[in-house]
Amino acid sequence: MFNAELWTQLDIDMIKSLNGKLFPCFLITLFLFYSLFWYLNNPRTLVALVEFVSLAIVVVLGFCYLRDRDTLRNEWIFLAVLVLFSLIFCFLFPPFSVPDEGHHYFSTYWLVDSLPFNSRVAADGSFLVRETDLNLYSKLSSNLISSSSFDSIFNHFSWFESSKYVSFSDLAFSIGTENVPAKIGSVIGLQIGLLLGLGAYPVFYLGRIGSIAVFCFCAFHAYKIAPKGKSVIVFVSLLPMTLHLAASYSYDSGIIALSLLVFAFLMRGFFGEDRSIGIRQIITYFIVSALLAPCKVIYCGLIVLAVFIPLDKFEDVNKGRLSKYLLIFVIAASVLVLRLASVSGLVSQSTSSSRGGEDGQFYSLNDILLHPRNSFMVFCRTLDSLGDFYWETTLGYSLGWFQENLRMPTFYMIPYLVCGFICCIDSQDEDAFLNQPLPAMFIGAFAVAALGSIASMWLGWTFNNESVIQGVQGRYFLPVLPALLFGLRSRAIKYRGISATLVLLGICSMNCIYLIRFISVATCM
Repeated sequence: MFNAELWTQLDIDMIKSLNGKLFPCFLITLFLFYSLFWYLNNPRTLVALVEFVSLAIVVVLGFCYLRDRDTLRNEWIFLAVLVLFSLIFCFLFPPFSVPDEGHHYFSTYWLVDSLPFNSRVAADGSFLVRETDLNLYSKLSSNLISSSSFDSIFNHFSWFESSKYVSFSDLAFSIGTENVPAKIGSVIGLQIGLLLGLGAYPVFYLGRIGSIAVFCFCAFHAYKIAPKGKSVIVFVSLLPMTLHLAASYSYDSGIIALSLLVFAFLMRGFFGEDRSIGIRQIITYFIVSALLAPCKVIYCGLIVLAVFIPLDKFEDVNKGRLSKYLLIFVIAASVLVLRLASVSGLVSQSTSSSRGGEDGQFYSLNDILLHPRNSFMVFCRTLDSLGDFYWETTLGYSLGWFQENLRMPTFYMIPYLVCGFICCIDSQDEDAFLNQPLPAMFIGAFAVAALGSIASMWLGWTFNNESVIQGVQGRYFLPVLPALLFGLRSRAIKYRGISATLVLLGICSMNCIYLIRFISVATCM
């Protein structure tokens, strides 16, 4: 007997199955055409290699998605993807092509020389640097990414080099200004390279790999312990700007890593099981907070959100109440010990200041407070002129030293915005929302950090005759971006799938597209 209802259901199932296979196949076909275009644009071996690796990533993730969508939510898949992309960014950017990496490289060298078993820092602040490493900096300090940058690496790469140490005094460093907790990974990597007597390039890349190791360790554990907000952690961790910083000597790598752990602890505090926070968790949070707070005081607002965790989440209510008071003490003590001098220095400026090759006088706090109309106009003019620049550089549309030809078209950033939007909506795995007024507090923590970064550059990088605040970059917002995304979460739109899986697949696909265009354009010069 003919069963119309059965056949209708079979037709629907077949259409769903066909659509589920056709869409990934369409994306892979589109990806192949895209790769072919950029290879024909610049048929170099390096471009072909990046395209091959990118295609392999897309195919493997697509296969996992078709086989079982829950697979992509596994923390080990996240770690593997994070490590892979971090290493690609590590080797795809030549030495010193990351903003301020020369400064951060030598500050790491200074920290290595300051270790007790090295003791290579003189009383006048100078320290010893291998001559081969100094020559590497001298040869590549133009910061321009081009085909000659990569050719130089291939032509001069050497696994082992014997080199004498020479005195270096061009830059001065101090414990209070170099954010030591955020540079532990690069210090360890550089130290290992020097102990092994490796060449200039291997030593340099080992420092970057050490930074990657610490970042991936923190991001992985953040993803693992957070009961909610996993899609947010995936999004922030895999943004091009985050990967760019994580695979460098910049202390922003360590700051973002620590902030992800803070966010994960907050998620565990607000959405974990009752009576699940014991002494071990409290002490761990204190340690992470004490490491993050002195790096950038403006991020303390994110840490302080732990004060609002309900007491019924603690194993002992009295210990939970006491820990909230102690948290404020830990933050204040760590900031006073390491950052008091640099913070107080922003209150009043000297009669003259320098910014690169320019001389002038920076704004002082008195200039801002005693001239409210002018300050209001400067602030609003800055947001009007540079607002697009802030959100674009948060995502990573311009990596390196803002090299003009390497800037991505703005429409390349739109899919990243879509992934960020997915983090803010109700979904099968993110069906949790903060009780009022906590969303406003999470958004407020982001606003405090954003305004704080603008204020710091206003006081420490902008001459008092300039009408727009200089020096603010979107990367300064990354550590508190998780708080903004989770604070904006809304029930207005419901996604019936797993948001962490969709974000991982979407942002990894966009990263592959990003890398192909980047390497093809960069090696054209």
